[in-house]
Amino acid sequence: MPHSIRILILIFICLGSDKILQAQSKQVAIQTLVFAEDSMLQISPLIISGESDSIKLAIAETLQKQLFANLATRNSFDYSFERLKKSTVAIASHPKANTRIFSFNVILQNGVFYHFGIVQRLGGNKKIYRFLLRDTAQDLPTDCMDISLIHPDWIGGLYYQLIPHTLNHKEYFVVLAFDGHNQNSNRSIIDVLYFENNEMHWGAPLFREGIEDPSEDMRVVFEYHKSARILLRWEENKKIIVFDEIAPSYPGAKNNPFLYVPTGDYSAYRASKHGVFTKEILDITDFGQGITPNFNDSKPKID
Repeated sequence: MPHSIRILILIFICLGSDKILQAQSKQVAIQTLVFAEDSMLQISPLIISGESDSIKLAIAETLQKQLFANLATRNSFDYSFERLKKSTVAIASHPKANTRIFSFNVILQNGVFYHFGIVQRLGGNKKIYRFLLRDTAQDLPTDCMDISLIHPDWIGGLYYQLIPHTLNHKEYFVVLAFDGHNQNSNRSIIDVLYFENNEMHWGAPLFREGIEDPSEDMRVVFEYHKSARILLRWEENKKIIVFDEIAPSYPGAKNNPFLYVPTGDYSAYRASKHGVFTKEILDITDFGQGITPNFNDSKPKID
C-alpha cells in the first residue's frame, strides 16, 4: 500500500475517533445534567411546603446555587431541564435566542412573593455567561417603572416567554412574567432584557400607549385583584403581545389596583417598522388557548 494512502487512512481513522470521543463526552455531560436535575427535584418541593419562611428561603437559595453551578457545565444550554420546569422553575426561552431565564418564587407568610432566578447566555465560542437574579423589588427606587435597571437590580417574577427583538441593529429580548406580588394583588409584566459589554440591563423605551403617544415606556406592568387572572401572551404567528384590558371593578375603586379586574376586552402591542411596540384595541368575541384574535375591519389583517 502506497505511503500516501496509509496517511489518508490514518487521518480518517483519527477524525472518526475524534467524533466518537466528542459524542461520548457529550453523552456523559448530558447524563451528568440528568443526575443534577434529579438532585434539584429532591429539594424543589420544599420551596412550597417548607414549614417556615426561613426554611423556604434557605431551600430556595440552595436550589439557586445548584442550578447556577449546573448551568456552567458544558452542553447545559442545550439541556431543557423539562422536569424541573414541570416542578417549580419557570423557564423562558426561544429557539432563536442565545439567552434564557430560569425563575421561581417563595410565598412568604405575609403573602409576599419573593423571587429567585438566573439568566443564562451563550456567547461566542460557546462560552456560557450566568447572572444571578435576586428579588430587589422592595429596595428599588420609586420610579423603577420608568428607568432602566442594571444587574443585580431586578423586578422579580416568573418569566415564561422570551421574544428576540432587534431595534437599530441592537439585540433585545422582550420578556413576559407573572408576579403573585402580595396578599392583595397580582402583577403581569412586560419587560425588556438586553446586554452591553456583557452587563445585563432591564427596561428599554419600546412601548407606546397609542399612535398619538409621543413617549415610550421602559416596561408595562398590569396590577389587578388577587383573585383575578389575565391573559398576557406573545402570539408568534401574529407577532403581537395580546393582553386583557383591566379596569376598576366599580367607579369608586379608580386608582386602587387591588380592585382592578379584567373587562373582557383585549388589546395588543404590535411592533412598528421602526421596532417600537404600539398598543391597539382588538375586536375579539372569544380568546382561548390556540384561538387567534379577530381584528377589527378598520385595522389591517395579518396573514
